[in-house]
Amino acid sequence: MKFENPGRNLVLAFLLGIGAAFSVCSVAGECGVETYASPTDYSSTYPLSKPSMEFSRMLAAAKRGNALEQRNLAVSYEGGYLVSKCLEKAAGWYRRAASGGDEVAQKWVADQNRLNQLAAGPECIGSNCYIASSGPQVLTLNADSHGHFHIGVSINGVEVIGMIDTGASLLALSQATANSMGITAEGSKVAGAVTANGNITTFNKMVPSVRIGDIVLDNVEISISEKTPTLIGMSVLKRFNITESNGQMILSR
Repeated sequence: MKFENPGRNLVLAFLLGIGAAFSVCSVAGECGVETYASPTDYSSTYPLSKPSMEFSRMLAAAKRGNALEQRNLAVSYEGGYLVSKCLEKAAGWYRRAASGGDEVAQKWVADQNRLNQLAAGPECIGSNCYIASSGPQVLTLNADSHGHFHIGVSINGVEVIGMIDTGASLLALSQATANSMGITAEGSKVAGAVTANGNITTFNKMVPSVRIGDIVLDNVEISISEKTPTLIGMSVLKRFNITESNGQMILSR
């Protein structure tokens, strides 16, 4: 997977904790023994005895100096995808990628540096801790009468309303919705999913950019099936910190 994840709109405790950890880390990291997962095991439920081919390929390319793969490796360590989560290693690879010219990584480093400066300043008090120039990075959703949360999902400039579904692995679209967004099945892989209406066939692929509310995510894996409603699953939600209480959900980065 290839996507960015710059942190922002964070409270002081988070800034002083995670922000400080990022600011002093190295590529080597201090996260202990690594564990690995397959590309389809998003929750790392079934650890592998050795790295997957995808992770090994990405690591080899990153070590050869490929800035894009260095950034992808950073994202893997940051989110715990393919390999166990390690913020120290994530930050180290982000900085390598930034030095190699990757613009997403450069933006991450610039944002992180501003966060570290903000955390050390007297103006950082509670909810005032944010990076104003980085744009909105917090989404506040209110539950409908059935307790469900909905938000706009936009791909290629076409927006539909999707429902938050933590039980869904991917961002799920119907074939009609995908067609309206200009998304074809070309390059997709055939898979299956279990729904309330039984087993269905899906076509999974990566799209380069998805807007959720006012937040843009790069390289998000989606699934397309004949008549599924638009469901915002874990390929999107794992990019956020999620809190929910009293009929309100907050997604923050």
